[in-house]
Amino acid sequence: MPADSTRPARLDRLRAALPGWAGGALTGLQAVALSYLVVLAPALAAVAGAPSLDGSAAVDWAGAATVATSVWLLGHGVPIVFGGATLSLVPLGMPLVSAAILMGVARRFAVKTWTSWALGVATFAAGAAVIGWLGSPDGSREAGALRAALVCALIAAPAVAAGIWRAYGARLHLLDVIPDEVRAGLRLGLGTLALVVSVAAAIGGVWAVLGMDRIATLASDLRMDPLGAGALAIAETLYVPTLVCWMVAWLVGPGFVVGTGSLYAPDTLTVDALPQLPLLGALPSGSGGWWTWAPVAVVALAALARAFLGRRIGLDWASARSAGVAIAAVALGFAALTAASRGAAGPGRLEQVGAEIVPVTLIGTALVAAGYGAVWATVAAWRWARGRLRRDDAPAGSGAPVTPVAPAAPVREPAGSGR
Repeated sequence: MPADSTRPARLDRLRAALPGWAGGALTGLQAVALSYLVVLAPALAAVAGAPSLDGSAAVDWAGAATVATSVWLLGHGVPIVFGGATLSLVPLGMPLVSAAILMGVARRFAVKTWTSWALGVATFAAGAAVIGWLGSPDGSREAGALRAALVCALIAAPAVAAGIWRAYGARLHLLDVIPDEVRAGLRLGLGTLALVVSVAAAIGGVWAVLGMDRIATLASDLRMDPLGAGALAIAETLYVPTLVCWMVAWLVGPGFVVGTGSLYAPDTLTVDALPQLPLLGALPSGSGGWWTWAPVAVVALAALARAFLGRRIGLDWASARSAGVAIAAVALGFAALTAASRGAAGPGRLEQVGAEIVPVTLIGTALVAAGYGAVWATVAAWRWARGRLRRDDAPAGSGAPVTPVAPAAPVREPAGSGR
C-alpha cells in the first residue's frame, strides 16, 4: 500500500485517541502557526535573497521576523508605529486567510462540542495575544496584546463554528427561535451585499486591466530581485480585499480617497502623488460619462436580489418586515466594509485613506431600498392590472342576481323492489 494512502488513516486514529478538548486546542495552535507562516516565510525568503547594505554576508533574520510580526498584527487590527507615523490600514486578506485556516483545521481536528469550539477560539486568541505582546513597542504591549486577542476571537468564533458544521453538520437550535421573516430578511440583505461586492470586484478588475501599463511601469521602477518582488506581491495580494471595499464605495457613489486632496468617484477624479506601489496602478483612472451612472447598478442589483431571492414577494406586513430587516442588514454591511477598509497608510497626507462611513452607508442603503421598492411597486402594479383585466373579461350578465335553486328531493324506491 502506498505511504500517502495511510496518512488519512493515521490522522483519524490520532484524532480518535485525543480527548475532545485537545482537538479544540490543536485547532487554535495550528491556526496561529500557519497564519503566521503566511507572512513569515516570504519575509525570510526576501531577506535571504537581498544583498546586505553593509556589504557583509550576514542575513538579518531578526529584522525579517519583526516585519512579519508587524504585518501579521496589522492584518489582525493592531496598528504599526514607525518613525512617529502610524500605519493602521488593515490588509483585509490577512483575516480572511486566518479564517480559512481556522475552518480547515477545525474541520479536521475539532469535535462537535461547545468545549472544543470554545477552546479553539480561546487558543487562537491567546496565541494572538502572545504575538501582540512580543511585537508591540514597550509602552503599548498590553494594548497590543488585548486588541489582537479581541480581534482574533471575533475572527475565530464564526470560523471554528463553520469548520465544525462542515465536518459534523452541527445545527444551532437557537436559530429555530428566530422568526421566518427575520431569517428571510437576513438572507435577502446578505445576498444583496454579496452581489454588490462581486460587481465592485469585477469593476476593480476592469480598472486593473486598463491600468496594466501603469502597474508594469511602477513594478519595473522598483528594480527588485525576484524574491523581494515575490514578497511584495504577496503583501499587495493581502490588500486586494481592501481595494475591493474601496470599489464598493466607488460603485455606491461617494468614492474614496488615497491621501488628503485626492478623490476617486464615478463623477470626480482628483489624483495626487501616490507611493510607488504597483497595486495603486489598479485604481480608477477615469470618471464622468457613462461611469456617472455606476450607482444605478446598485439599484439594479438590489432589484435582482429582491426578485430572485424571495420565493414569494408579498404585499403584506410580514413581507414589509422582511424587507426592513434586509435593509438594516445592508446598512450594517456597508458600514462594516467601509470602516474595515479605512485608516492611515503613512505620515502626512496618507493619514486619510479609504471612504467615509456615513455617506457610503446612507447612499448605499437608499439605493438598495430603491431597488427593493421598484420590485414591490412592479409586483403591486401587475397584480392590480391583472385583477382589472379579469373583471373586464368577465361575461356581461355575470353581474345579474342568480335565483337559488332548491335541492331535489330524494327519490324513494317502491317497497318490494328487491333491493
